Amino acid sequence: MAGKSIVSGKPWKAEKSAYRRSGLSGTQKSSYEKRMEEKRKIDEIKERERKLKEEKDEERSAHAQRIRARREAKAEKERMELLQAKLHQKVIDRRRRREKRNKTLKER
Repeated sequence: MAGKSIVSGKPWKAEKSAYRRSGLSGTQKSSYEKRMEEKRKIDEIKERERKLKEEKDEERSAHAQRIRARREAKAEKERMELLQAKLHQKVIDRRRRREKRNKTLKER
C-alpha cells in the first residue's frame, strides 16, 4: 500500500474530498504575507522589550555606580581625617619635645 487514494476505484462510489485539512501545519494554513506580518510584530515586541531591559540595566548600573562612588568618597574622607589627626599628633609631640628642650636650656 504505497499511498491511499481518495477514490475507491469503484464507479458507483462518489469521489471523496478532504473535509478538513487537519494534517497541515499552522504555517501552511496561513498565507506567507500573514506569517511575515506576525513575524514583524513579534520582532517589534522583542525589540521594545530589549530596549526596556537595557534602560533598566543602565539605571541599575548607574545607581550602583553612585553608591560605589559615595562609599569611596566616605572612605577617602575617613582616611584623610585619620591621616590629619596622626600628623597633628606628630606636630604636638614635636612641640612638646621642643618645649622640654627649651625648658632644660633655660634651667641651666
